[in-house]
Amino acid sequence: MSDFIPLNGWGLDTSPFHADELAAQRLAGVDSQANASGRRSIRRYMPDQHREFFAQQPFMVFGGVDASGQPWATMRTGEPGFVSSPDARTLRIDSRALPGDPLGPRWQTGAMIGGLGIQPHTRRRNRINGVVTGVEGDTVTLEVTQSFGNCAKYIQGRVPTFIDRAVGGGPVPQEISTHLSDADRAFLARADTFFIASANMADEAGLARGVDVSHRGGAPGFVRIDDAATLTTPDFTGNKFFNTIGNLLHAPRAGLLFIDFASGDLLYLAVRAEIIWQGAELAAFEGAERLMRFHVQEVRRSKGVLPFRWSDVEYAPQFAAAIRKAAAPSPWHKLKVAHVVEETPSIRSFYFEATDGAPLPAYQPGQYLPIRVPVEGRDAPLTRTYTLSDAHDPHHYRISVKREGIASNWLHDHLAAGTEIEAMAPRGAFAFDAQSSRPAVFISAGIGITPMVAMLHHALNARVADEGQPKRLFFFHGARSDRERPFSAHLKDVAARYPSVSMHLFDSAASEPVEGITQGRVDVAALKRALPFDDYDFYLCGPERFMRDLYEGLRALNVADERIRFEAFGPASVKRTPTLAEPVAEEKTEAGGAQVTFASSQRTIQWLPKHGSLLELAEKLGIEAQSSCRSGMCGTCSTKVLSGHVAYDGEIEAEVAEGCALICMAHPVVEGESVSLTLDL
Repeated sequence: MSDFIPLNGWGLDTSPFHADELAAQRLAGVDSQANASGRRSIRRYMPDQHREFFAQQPFMVFGGVDASGQPWATMRTGEPGFVSSPDARTLRIDSRALPGDPLGPRWQTGAMIGGLGIQPHTRRRNRINGVVTGVEGDTVTLEVTQSFGNCAKYIQGRVPTFIDRAVGGGPVPQEISTHLSDADRAFLARADTFFIASANMADEAGLARGVDVSHRGGAPGFVRIDDAATLTTPDFTGNKFFNTIGNLLHAPRAGLLFIDFASGDLLYLAVRAEIIWQGAELAAFEGAERLMRFHVQEVRRSKGVLPFRWSDVEYAPQFAAAIRKAAAPSPWHKLKVAHVVEETPSIRSFYFEATDGAPLPAYQPGQYLPIRVPVEGRDAPLTRTYTLSDAHDPHHYRISVKREGIASNWLHDHLAAGTEIEAMAPRGAFAFDAQSSRPAVFISAGIGITPMVAMLHHALNARVADEGQPKRLFFFHGARSDRERPFSAHLKDVAARYPSVSMHLFDSAASEPVEGITQGRVDVAALKRALPFDDYDFYLCGPERFMRDLYEGLRALNVADERIRFEAFGPASVKRTPTLAEPVAEEKTEAGGAQVTFASSQRTIQWLPKHGSLLELAEKLGIEAQSSCRSGMCGTCSTKVLSGHVAYDGEIEAEVAEGCALICMAHPVVEGESVSLTLDL
């Protein structure tokens, strides 16, 4: 599995997300996945495919804020080419604002703007965020600061055709009110699409500061009119970036734009938003993972201003199914506590089983289990992730939790045999490389021991299963005292039973010596004393300083960055120093790779894990490959597999046609001595 994540201009210690987007991702239990896919797919420039796409569209949706800070979503239209891109960081819009555009006076230098190019009939969409750098007449120039693609989900198919709405007189004066009229409510009740603008204008947002505009779609009726000033809509699974909801957590003001595709009317709404994370209300919206409730502050009606006639709608596949009453499954499912074990005075292990007794989904050692913690006095349950502390057993999951913080205290105080709790399927990028033939060194401190025990058990179980030469395993753990070390007796038993395991336990604050325990801390000097000269895979988990010192110490010993995998508990700030990669060489052959042939390009190359995904390999070779989201969401990169097999570096959401693969997340399956893969590229 490849651990490589392109930086796309973000740097090792910066993020494409601001603090409230990260908070929303954590609440939804997708923070690890969002970090990886965000760095992979959000760029600080526009790729050529996006630039060409924007230039082909007859309209583009924009978001901005007015003088009072109120966000608005709006549109600009023109013959294809009215949006152009002289370079990868510049977008030029050559079109006057529509009559009644609430951002009319705000199209000025320094204004922050979000943009969405969308082609409904192909269900393609790409987004940009940026700042206005110049205005000359009707031409606005933007400097692009973020650019990324979105998946095709939830987009209703329609084809626009230009018409001249000026025939018969000028535009009707815009109507403004503080509540929805009966006509507005009837229109919203049958709407299947809207756009939402939100913003985080705080300096603290850093590179993620700005305005976002995004698309929302659903079956007619997905906008529920609660009263003349309140709307409720579902929030379905998406790209997991939580740009809109993150902005709303920061500042709950938003701008909604509804298009009347029959009349060309535009309905602008200024709203205050609230997010409903869980509760009985979600059941009213099939497939909803949460709800957004909008309290209307202002309504603006612009009649007949959009110069298009639209074809009949072709509903998105997701809603065609919803209309047929096929409910979308929730990612959350119930688990039952089988039993609880006290490992130390402050750490307990909780064993979960399926409520129906069915086998539990498999996971990789090192991955975590997202769970909902229904803490009293909160409107929504807390979502927390706890590393699975044992190798996979289809009958139970085990997490081991230290009592610290609101959620872990609740688990200690409330979970007992028979208690039910909600969880998602296990996930996470930190995992044991079972394919590596190198000895493994597991290094942890405190509660960071949990993924290491899972990896240790997995490696031992694999040894028993294949009866091959035992892989050398080195286990280091630091605790204040042996009394505070979870699984202490078990680890000593493992060391006694398995000659291939070298166990090194450290106590930093023990009052007296203990047999088999070294006094002091786990550090690089201790590793040098204990490890024979060899080539190792290192796995690290523990507090911030512990992680940083060990990582930097290993790199100082010339241990390759890709040989050091780590997971942090708490705010670890380990800054990687990547090993300089060699150029891809077509003649070079190394173990552990696969021969990949790009049939149409007549190129054959050896893929190695350091090359990343198949899309990244193609790009390094200069082979043109369609892509957008780069995270398995949109399906744009779907490529026919002519021979061989692929596996995915994480979860994918897009539907994949038989015989095809999403190459942005795929790598060859490497098994045996002769492995090859042929793609139709």
